[in-house]
Amino acid sequence: MIDFPSSLWGYAPDLAIIAPGSERNKRGRFEWHSLEAVLEIISLSTRDNDFEKKLRMYAECAIPLYVIIDPSDNSCVLHSKPTRTGVYPAQEKIPFGEDLMLPLEGRDRREDRRVPARRGLS
Repeated sequence: MIDFPSSLWGYAPDLAIIAPGSERNKRGRFEWHSLEAVLEIISLSTRDNDFEKKLRMYAECAIPLYVIIDPSDNSCVLHSKPTRTGVYPAQEKIPFGEDLMLPLEGRDRREDRRVPARRGLS
């Protein structure tokens, strides 16, 4: 679980990448400022939350990367450079089947081509 500064919405990301060395708070949770990235898989029932409310909240919390995975569009959208006004001005759309590379600070890119890429959903 992640503690965000406002419990107004009570959101829990589908996937969160926690910065190395981050520690849990007294409640046993990580806090929003420990997040390097958040990934959300949208569905028709969560579409408005993921594209509007969560996007605004994650940007206001200065979470560096927000990825929306949209199976209905067969794409991911990587949002970056958050502003405190709730906007991610930089966006990149990545079609399914292409590599999604998260530009995490201070990390080297590693590839393992021994495992074949899986295309499409089965």
